[in-house]
Amino acid sequence: MSDNEDKITQLEMRVDLLVRTQVDFQQEITAIRREISRLRGASPPVTDASDSMVGDEAPAEKLAGPLPAPVPVPPARERAEAGGIGTRHTPEPTFGYSYAAAGESEKSAFESRVADYTANARADLEKFIGENLISKIGIIILIIGVGIGVKYSIDNELISPLARIIVGYVFGFGLIGLAIKLKPKYHNFSAALISGGMAIMYFVTYFAFSLYGLIPQSSAFALMGMFTVFTVAAAVFYGRQVIAHIGLVGAYAVPFLLSSDSGNYLMLFSYMAVVNSGILAIAFKKDWTPVFYTASGFTWLIFFGWFVSKYSGEHLYLALTFLGIFTVVFFATKLVHVSASGDSIEDEDLAGAVGTALIFYGFAYAIGNNVTAALTDPWVFFAYLSAFSAVFLAVSVRWFGRILVYVAFVATWFTYGVWFSRFYEEARNLPVAVAFAAAYFVMFYGIALADRLIYKRSSAIENAGIILTSSFLFYGFGYAIVDGQPVLQNYLGLFTAAHAGLHLIIAGAVSRVRRDAIDVVKVLTILILTFASIAVPVQFDGNVLTMIWAAEALFLFWMGRRSAIPLFELYSLPMMVLAVTSLSVDWSDAVARLSPESFNMPLANGDLITALVVAAAFVGIYKVGRAFEDSALPA
Repeated sequence: MSDNEDKITQLEMRVDLLVRTQVDFQQEITAIRREISRLRGASPPVTDASDSMVGDEAPAEKLAGPLPAPVPVPPARERAEAGGIGTRHTPEPTFGYSYAAAGESEKSAFESRVADYTANARADLEKFIGENLISKIGIIILIIGVGIGVKYSIDNELISPLARIIVGYVFGFGLIGLAIKLKPKYHNFSAALISGGMAIMYFVTYFAFSLYGLIPQSSAFALMGMFTVFTVAAAVFYGRQVIAHIGLVGAYAVPFLLSSDSGNYLMLFSYMAVVNSGILAIAFKKDWTPVFYTASGFTWLIFFGWFVSKYSGEHLYLALTFLGIFTVVFFATKLVHVSASGDSIEDEDLAGAVGTALIFYGFAYAIGNNVTAALTDPWVFFAYLSAFSAVFLAVSVRWFGRILVYVAFVATWFTYGVWFSRFYEEARNLPVAVAFAAAYFVMFYGIALADRLIYKRSSAIENAGIILTSSFLFYGFGYAIVDGQPVLQNYLGLFTAAHAGLHLIIAGAVSRVRRDAIDVVKVLTILILTFASIAVPVQFDGNVLTMIWAAEALFLFWMGRRSAIPLFELYSLPMMVLAVTSLSVDWSDAVARLSPESFNMPLANGDLITALVVAAAFVGIYKVGRAFEDSALPA
């Protein structure tokens, strides 16, 4: 109803503006007609229309006979005064306004419009002050007056504490009842009254609990919860965000007003969760972004204050539980707003969702830095982090785009990496480290491929950063875990080659299922070649490594030219650099090992053979390049 009234008011203002514009046009038309009438009075007489037809336009009958004598026609002004034939009188619409006479001076259209706009602005200002500002100022003065009166009665012991509280409740309920009664005729004033009444109810309840101990803490919380529900309902019913803001300020002030330092954080956060559920309920009816930010700001500030001052390891599960509840409520609120708006995503909705995710990961990182107490804590924490990351990824695919994927990717791997570097212990945390490194790799690697292959929203080149980084992070953490096990250190090369084989299998599957996904195959090929190259130095060293890199450079260059895949040819360049660098290192080592015995084998030694292999590889690259250039020349 309130939205309709606002729209009606706006439409009425537009109608008034159009009417004033129409009046200005009519004044100009009237002045032009008067000037035409004046000019007609000075013009020569106008003959009958039939006398003016000559030549081909004249009827044949009239041309055949003698022309009749012209009949004198009085001037236009005389005809107008006599009201005779030829007089055309058009009534001029007045629209309820009177105009100046022909001889009177008239204002210009610009001056008239400026006067109209000035009058309209003055009327709007008077309406705002009279209907809006004055009512709010009056309610604030009323609340302050009630507070002063209550304090005065307390200081001078005029009435008993119970009577004071009863009077306060009666006064608050009276304002609410009056607001409901005045709503049909005085909507804005009624909204201000009900806001003041609810504020009085909050503070009277605080006085009853804190000053006099007339009601217990649980009853005070229950009353405050009821007031919050009523305030939220009234805000939706009236269509006024100010009521919701007053209810939220009062609701979030309750924990501090009613605090007895009991340390009952479960009750505190449960109460806040109930209040925040009201914000989610409002989201189904109203898209009130300021209310969302008010609730979100108060909630996270209170949670942050508790975390930095009271949190310890024993609060792990309490912190995770309510961090998750608050995140779900606020993220779901933005999700409701986005789904209600259709396919379009407003900037404030995207900012709210991304901001909520960032706050969640910030607290999760802080909590993860304290996960050291029990053996099961890392399992619980990283499973919790995995679940929320999976939810963010699933939602981002449908509504919020890749930005949420990037946020979840960076925050998840960063949190895991900090924990691994600070708290990982082989004896205690080996299974959890392996399990969640693999889980995060599969999660982000899979979502990047699915975004291209299933949803077709982007190319693999756009998601190459996530694909490549996930693979290298998984390999890096895995390498550290395997290298930390003495019995597995001899299998690091096999472990690296297994990564190349994994990407090779995925690339083969992609090429069979989606033949048009060439970009995906190219990105996976980079991973295959990279891990295949890394496997060599991991397992071997010295001359063997140099020869393998040289042979790989030749193979990649040949494959790139033969298959017309520039990616292979481009990737052969760093292999050439690696081969030359490794050969230089081998020569340096050979010079350091020089001895009289080394001259006994001037030809059959590994250093010379390695140099020959590298040289042959570069000759082969040159020959391949020339051969394909010659074949491409026109005949």
